[in-house]
Amino acid sequence: MASEFAGKVVLITGASGTIGSQICQHFLELGATVCAQANTSPIASQQNLHILNLDFSQSNAAQSIMENALSVSGKIDYLINNAANQEVFPLSDATAENVEKVLRINVSIPAQLIALASKAGVKVCLNISSIEANSARPGHAIYGASKAALDSLTRSAGLELAPMRTLGLRLGLVGKPGIDEAWPEGVNAWKAASPLARYAQATEVCGVVEFLLSSKNAWATGSTYDFDGGIATKANW
Repeated sequence: MASEFAGKVVLITGASGTIGSQICQHFLELGATVCAQANTSPIASQQNLHILNLDFSQSNAAQSIMENALSVSGKIDYLINNAANQEVFPLSDATAENVEKVLRINVSIPAQLIALASKAGVKVCLNISSIEANSARPGHAIYGASKAALDSLTRSAGLELAPMRTLGLRLGLVGKPGIDEAWPEGVNAWKAASPLARYAQATEVCGVVEFLLSSKNAWATGSTYDFDGGIATKANW
């Protein structure tokens, strides 16, 4: 039985990271055409994969991403705002420059892409958020604030831009090769705090993304879903 995504076009930002690259591969396997924005790690070319080497630092980045995606694919059915700046610094070190850089990548460009998507006939936009939107951590103040703003943007877009659906996915820790060895203290702390006592795999994230974009979830818009191993169920005291 053919996937409902066969012949559809998915535009994803931040496509070269652990989660982004896995989402790209997942939708390619479902028969979709994928437009993958990346400006860091290279992405291996594949059939039905269009790589958009565009930098978010450009003044017209959102417009360039959308125009390039439309030029190579002719249409866009789904937008996944996955790119993120996860820079960590103490709140006492916040400057106009480092705050603006985080907010530009995590809020401003996603907002512009959503606005452009609504005019381009996109069916569903999905914003990849973080549990740090709701949970304060030292050094993560601006990142957390940016994700809280993204969650608010999801709600507003769901209200203002219907019938295009806008959704969010609030992620906890997602593993990648070598994370246990590179960051044992963080991984162990996460497992101790999480009711399910493990981190997610990127392939699991893909399954949730597929459902959120699918017709099985067609009555939802403006909602952000937690996928965090149960962390959000716990009190912070």
